[in-house]
Amino acid sequence: MTALCTALPEHLCLLLVDDHRIFLDGLSLALAPLSPGLQIHTAQNAAEAESCLRQRDFDLILLDLRLPDVPGLELLQRWQQQGRMTPVAILSASDSSLDAQAALAAGALGFIPKSADGDALRQAVTRVLLGETLPVPRDKAPLTPRQQEILLLLADGLPNKAISRQLGLSEDTVKTHLKALFQELEVHTRTACVSAARQRGWL
Repeated sequence: MTALCTALPEHLCLLLVDDHRIFLDGLSLALAPLSPGLQIHTAQNAAEAESCLRQRDFDLILLDLRLPDVPGLELLQRWQQQGRMTPVAILSASDSSLDAQAALAAGALGFIPKSADGDALRQAVTRVLLGETLPVPRDKAPLTPRQQEILLLLADGLPNKAISRQLGLSEDTVKTHLKALFQELEVHTRTACVSAARQRGWL
């Protein structure tokens, strides 16, 4: 981590946008070790953020998805349309890879879950400041270990008979697990099941 930080400039100016004051205070403390001359400005809604941006330039904006006046993604899209070049990373209580994909599609350089600890947060912010785009976090699959095994074999194109043979299960048991997978992913075919699982980052 220290090696990463040495590549950052001594003076950095960040804008943190979140409607929870206690979270902003904790975030400011967690980011303090990033650089000796770090300046942190905070805003609790979109209007305050816009006001900050009119007054000065920032090296990075950390933006919450859920703000009281304008949704974070809508605000990010507005900045993109205005041609604002300030890098933006989304900070969210959501761990969903779909939310992360939407954020990156809207122009964010990264999606950092609020569940990240201080080290992970500083590392993610450092990478964005150095111009990297953070990879989309994978969703945690709400599947049993057996269902995950079956999903992997399904993705390899194996038919039920081959899956049952490989896992030492009866074909009926495999069908029961497949039915549960289809229901969880709201699909009706094997191909759609694999495709939906990939979209959620389960494969």
